[in-house]
Amino acid sequence: MRCFTLLKGGKRLISVLFILLILMPLSAGAGAEPPDVVRKFNASLLEAMKKADELGYRGRYKLLDPVIRDSFDLSFMAGQSAGRYWRTLDDPRKSQLVETFTDWTVATYAARFDGYSGEKFEIASVSTPRDGIATVVSKLIKSDNGEIVFYYLLKKSGNSWRIIDIQISGVSQLALTRAQFSDVLKTKGVDGLVAMLKGKIEEYSRGEKK
Repeated sequence: MRCFTLLKGGKRLISVLFILLILMPLSAGAGAEPPDVVRKFNASLLEAMKKADELGYRGRYKLLDPVIRDSFDLSFMAGQSAGRYWRTLDDPRKSQLVETFTDWTVATYAARFDGYSGEKFEIASVSTPRDGIATVVSKLIKSDNGEIVFYYLLKKSGNSWRIIDIQISGVSQLALTRAQFSDVLKTKGVDGLVAMLKGKIEEYSRGEKK
């Protein structure tokens, strides 16, 4: 309250409150609606892109890590990606896989969003939740006005909406990950999958994008 007493005149107070209301949706904490979650994630990606050279890979990783952990239901995604093998794991192995999956997810975004050429994000549409799933359509608009359309699928985890999948050109990224993981789990088990993910993280840290 003390800071408000320093403001003189009702117009300045209204201006400050208006600015706060604009900034509030960028926080994807409890109570944030699906488009707020996507906006915050997109804003962080754009910041990483604009500051790519200044931050470097490790700086981009540090910037994106808390936002991705807050925006995605990573436990759900890791379980879905592991498929039927998830049920065979004890709690410590599940925790290990979730943490490695999380590190790999952050590393992937930090490695791939590594430059800026005038792109911008915008929310195109938001669906009414159906069967507990909300869809937010977001566009990455390039400097030449070309577009990449992302379909973010979100579900509630506790009191918060979290991203559980992203579809591009009708292809589910979660389904692709599950297919990739299934092959590794079938031949090498969870230890092999964890080793593969850690190997990918190491490649990204060395600047090897694959």
